[in-house]
Amino acid sequence: MNSPPFETNSSSGQSPTSEKIPPSLPAFFSRYQSRIDQALRAELVGLEPDIYDIHRYYMGWQEIDGSDSNSSGGKRMRPTLALLAADAVGGDLNRATPIAVALEYVHNFSLIHDDLEDMDRVRHHRPTVWAVWGEPAAIVSGNAMLKIADAAAWKLRAAGVDDAVALEAEAVLTSHYLKMMEGQYLDISFESEESVSVEQYLDMIERKTGALIEASIYLGSLVASYSGPDRDKAMALKAVGYDLGRIFQIRDDVLGVWGGVETGKPVGADIKRKKKALPAVHALSASTGATGERLKQIFRTEGELEQKDVHIVLEEMENLGTQDYCQSMAEDRWLDCQRMIESLELSGTTADEFTELGEFLLIRES
Repeated sequence: MNSPPFETNSSSGQSPTSEKIPPSLPAFFSRYQSRIDQALRAELVGLEPDIYDIHRYYMGWQEIDGSDSNSSGGKRMRPTLALLAADAVGGDLNRATPIAVALEYVHNFSLIHDDLEDMDRVRHHRPTVWAVWGEPAAIVSGNAMLKIADAAAWKLRAAGVDDAVALEAEAVLTSHYLKMMEGQYLDISFESEESVSVEQYLDMIERKTGALIEASIYLGSLVASYSGPDRDKAMALKAVGYDLGRIFQIRDDVLGVWGGVETGKPVGADIKRKKKALPAVHALSASTGATGERLKQIFRTEGELEQKDVHIVLEEMENLGTQDYCQSMAEDRWLDCQRMIESLELSGTTADEFTELGEFLLIRES
């Protein structure tokens, strides 16, 4: 594996930031950027009520006052994965674009609601929808964005996808965003659970985060071919997506505790909120004796934690090697995923690009 070892600062558990440059997004993302952006914008053309200005704001195209924005709107990872998978099977990007657009709108629907559920006021360094327009507007605009996704997926037929395959793709999309919602519910329910096992955590992230990443790669490969799906290859790519989804979320959980150059989050952010992500799950299950009881007591506290309690948890995580435990779990998953990629006969340079993606996900800082 070509990724550098994951190191920590022994005094704080924080990743060193002064001596290294944050990893760059894989170069192949730029190959699809213009296509994705144009297709996403096209879905809102002609939609005039103010609710769609909220969408344009959240997608990064407008400011709150309606003026043009230079915001990136995020990585567009899911539509990019769908198009990379289409290329991987030697398919037609035009056929895969409607499902790529649908996936990005589903993802942003989930983020609007996720911001509200977590009471997060900032995402991508911009105020969130509920923080600007209020909670009811966030609920309604999120729901509307989900229906825009459904409308985008319907355009598969116009792009030349056989009706039976298009119907299958729509069913897969629906089942996977339902899994995403199940995962979000489990994540919320964990907040009131004193004990969450690693197995329960993995089941949750496979739904909340993994389902849509898995669907992106699977659906891109399913709809892109003129001659119909290569189902064996599509299922193998689906397995790659399954592993990449786990890796993505585990790394996200590491960043939620120890921060990163690009996250803008302080060290201990997820601990302060008592979020039962993998670092907390590991620390609560591995810590014993008086310290273990103290950790459990801290996580029973009402409301957000005080900084002194955050520091106690961080110290115990350092003693337990929690950061290394989480990173090792992601790296073990990557080894299996990498072997799968290498076993596939993928078109062009896409095998190398999937490998580049996996290695990036292991060390990303935002």
